[in-house]
Parts: sequence; C-alpha cells; structure tokens
Amino acid sequence: MKRFFIAGAAASALMLAAGCGQNVTSGTPEQNGSRTGYSLAFFRNVSAHEGEDSNVLVSPYSAGVALSMLADGAEGQTRDEIVAALGGCTFAGDTLAADSLVDVRSANSAWLRSGFGLKKEYVQRLEKTYGAMIAEKDFSSLDAADAINAWCADNTEGRITEIVDRISPDMMMFLVNALYFKAPWEKAFSPERTSDCTFYGSAGERKVPMMSIREDFRYAEWQGSQLIELPYAGGRYSMLIALPAEGLDMETAVSCLSEKAYEAALASMQKRKVALTLPKFRFDTDMTLNTVLYGMGIKKAFSSSARFGLMSETPVTVDQVRQKCFIEVNEEGSEAAAVTSIGLRLTSARPVEMAVDMTVDRPFLFALVDRDGGDILFLGRVMNIE
Repeated sequence: MKRFFIAGAAASALMLAAGCGQNVTSGTPEQNGSRTGYSLAFFRNVSAHEGEDSNVLVSPYSAGVALSMLADGAEGQTRDEIVAALGGCTFAGDTLAADSLVDVRSANSAWLRSGFGLKKEYVQRLEKTYGAMIAEKDFSSLDAADAINAWCADNTEGRITEIVDRISPDMMMFLVNALYFKAPWEKAFSPERTSDCTFYGSAGERKVPMMSIREDFRYAEWQGSQLIELPYAGGRYSMLIALPAEGLDMETAVSCLSEKAYEAALASMQKRKVALTLPKFRFDTDMTLNTVLYGMGIKKAFSSSARFGLMSETPVTVDQVRQKCFIEVNEEGSEAAAVTSIGLRLTSARPVEMAVDMTVDRPFLFALVDRDGGDILFLGRVMNIE
C-alpha cells in the first residue's frame, strides 16, 4: 500500500511537491541561533528511530527548556555540545502568554537526593531564570517518585501522570519541565458536520470521525500539495497542516524538513476560502531520548568525562532523558501536554545508551506553534488513527 505524508509547520508544501531536492542532515540544526532549526532536527532524529507505521509526537519546546537547565550547569565541551544541539540558543527566561481563552504554561523543577549539594549560583539560576521549584527528597523512599509524578500530573492537568518509575541508588537529581496547552479554535468545527469517513493509514484503511468546516483560512498550494493554518482563539497560537501530493514517501519527506522550507511555506500563505476535512485524533507517546540527543551531538553529557562543575562538586553524568507527550484534537479545539525529565547519576564507567478542497485522509504531521514567539511547541506524525 502506498504511504503518504502531511507536513505540519516544519515542512513546506512547496518543498514536498518539488521532491525536496536534497535531504537535510538529520543530526544538528542548520543554523546557529535558531530554535526552529533545533526543533526540526529534534523531530527528524526522533522520527528516524520510530517504526514507519508509528504515530510520533514530541515537544521540542519542553526538551529545549530541560536541556537549557542542564546546559547552565555544564562546562567546556559538555556545555558546548548541548548548546550546539539547541541551535546555538537556549530557552532561559521564557514565558508563554496565556489569557482567558488559551491555557498555555510551562513549569520547571529540580528534584535532589538528600545530601546532594548543588552550588548556590546554580540554584539561584534555576529559581530566578526558570522559576524552578527545588525539592530535596529521600530517593530511597517510594514517596520520592510519587512526589515527582504528582508534580507532573498537577502541571499537565492530569494528562501526564508518571515520568519516574523507580529511582536507582546512584541517581542524584532530576531536572523536569512540564508543558501544557489547551485552546479553542478561532473557528470551531460543528459537531453536526462530523461523520465517519475512511482514513487511508499506512497500516490499512479505517473508518474514523472526520470533522468538516468551510471558512476563510491562510492557505497555500503548489503542484498538488496543500498547506493550511488553523488559528486558535486570540490568534497567537495556531496549528499548521500540509497535505502533499499523493505518492511522496514519508521517510524521504521527513528527512527533507528544513528551516528554509518552513519559512518559505509561511511566507507563501494567503487568505482563501477552504472546505477542510480533518480527522479527530488523540494519542500519547513515551520515549527515551538518549540516542536521539547523542545523534544531535550531545555526547560528553552521557559519558564518564561529563563536566557539570557549575552544578555541583559531585561528579555526575546524564543517565536518561525521557519525554512523554499527549495530544487531542476535536471540534472544539486542542489539548496537548508534555513532560521532559533529565536524570543525573553519579559518574561511572557504564556504557552510554546511544475554497479549495483539502481532505486529510492519509498519514500526516502536525505542529502546534506560537506565532508571536516563533516557537514550535509540539510536533507530531499521525500514521494511523485508532
């Protein structure tokens, strides 16, 4: 069966229609100082490690904040590699704009084993720059994991309820970011117009609830590919979806995601009357990001030669970077959540773990973006709908 591709936010319909020319290097961002380049590189690396029929959802923003907190405690090559993977920029001091219509927030915390000493300057940096809560716990007690998980649940409205299962004796600290987003569409879909239609997934055809709307949206097309922007109430945040011409291979298309194409896609959009058909969907993901980040150039941080001297006098190394995400898209709007946890352990010699018609009825990528700040909060790939 043919596999098709829809690129959201990070991929240009123009690029896809042209066959994308030259693949982008999967590892590092194309430009220093660009969060967009980092976000696309992050997504390319995750997608490359997932099965071809798997739905993918990541939060470049949540991972970026957690990695920025880590970088602020690092020195030398350890720090340089983290910052380079972030596109030469960090997410320090970020604030997300919420209002009476849009609930969007990011929270940070650091959880320490009792007796593990953090340097005063690093604690101040976490508290003042990231607004992080600092908590010292007895990691030998089950209550420690419960407390971390309860914090995650509280800061994601119960969508992410567990990020730490058990804490090994050599674990010293967890740096955690939680990201939550919920907003209604600026132009809501009518439930009365939702009906079961066929979605041509990579694993086979399936009848799924498909929403329909006919309204003016920012839109672009090129040689059979289509791109649309669906704004949320208030106009700052939006979801971008692009449906390419049939026959484009998913693996090839993802490997071609580039910052240049993203910017070109946004610049090409104009207001048009669009009759849109879009599936309702909901799924979550759970992934360990060590190998992904290693592929993006973060290597020292996972090794016994890691240098986190700005964090503590105790030699530590990154044990595991884990991210859980949730997304639901329906007639009213969207809800999404993510938690990223970076666990640090005592350094040892353990090996490193490496009015046109647009019908979205086949595999697609989506992105939830901050139009004002320019950040990509969530990026996902939908191959099949349950």
